Amino acid sequence: MFSQETEDKFKHLASIYPRKRSALIPMLLLAQKEHGYIKAETINYVGKYLDLDPSEVDSILSFYTLLRRRPVGKYHIMVCTNLSCLLQGSDDIVACIERKIGVRLGEITSDGLFSAIEFECLGSCTTAPCMQVNGEFYENLDVSRTETIVDDLRKLAR
Repeated sequence: MFSQETEDKFKHLASIYPRKRSALIPMLLLAQKEHGYIKAETINYVGKYLDLDPSEVDSILSFYTLLRRRPVGKYHIMVCTNLSCLLQGSDDIVACIERKIGVRLGEITSDGLFSAIEFECLGSCTTAPCMQVNGEFYENLDVSRTETIVDDLRKLAR
């Protein structure tokens, strides 16, 4: 189900915590890194690995926005819409992204290149508005800069 490298990391994670359950989120993040999202069979696999009921794994999965149940685009954009970002124009950033990629938040472009979601807080309030693309921060955004970022990502994909 997973590469040998990921299996070795699972084994290590399960061994370093006093309670195996503590390895759950790091293991889910590793599984997501390998497959792009958390598959249904991953919930059962990780649960069994950590002696947890699949419903416990599923409850953690449903709580954390960073853990995904569905595939995302090659470039997954997370736009912060918390109060600081909202007051600095994150609604304009969201509208710009939807216009530039051609789908609404929560959807994937037909070519699989882009997906975007609203994120409650990226923890960068002093540099609002901000977003992340595949873990890379973009801060002090405005519509023009956001358009450039999306255009540059599109060029990279060619």
